[in-house]
Amino acid sequence: MFDDILDSDTYMKCDIYDIGDKYYIEIDLPGFKRDDINIEFNHGYISVLASKKDSSEVGNKTYIKRERTFGIYKREFYVGNVDYSKIFAKYKDGVLFIEVLKSSDDNNKKTIEIK
Repeated sequence: MFDDILDSDTYMKCDIYDIGDKYYIEIDLPGFKRDDINIEFNHGYISVLASKKDSSEVGNKTYIKRERTFGIYKREFYVGNVDYSKIFAKYKDGVLFIEVLKSSDDNNKKTIEIK
């Protein structure tokens, strides 16, 4: 349960916990806008995809040092049978919060709206 498809030292650090009939996933995504994040549920997997564009394409900048990264980041977690119609997400202060209600219903694909 909650097998992570990628390495644990990826860009998106997360905490996952279980309280009663719900799972909670909190993922650090500093510097992203809500519209840059996409969440899907498909056959027992929750996928989080976040993308950042390279800001150097705008203007005439000469960098002395550059440490911030840009690109597409993805994290995928196996959560098993859950009620896909009751997966909720919100993004606040650089943290994505996902709440998943446990269930034994069949899994279907769904895109999760971020509030």
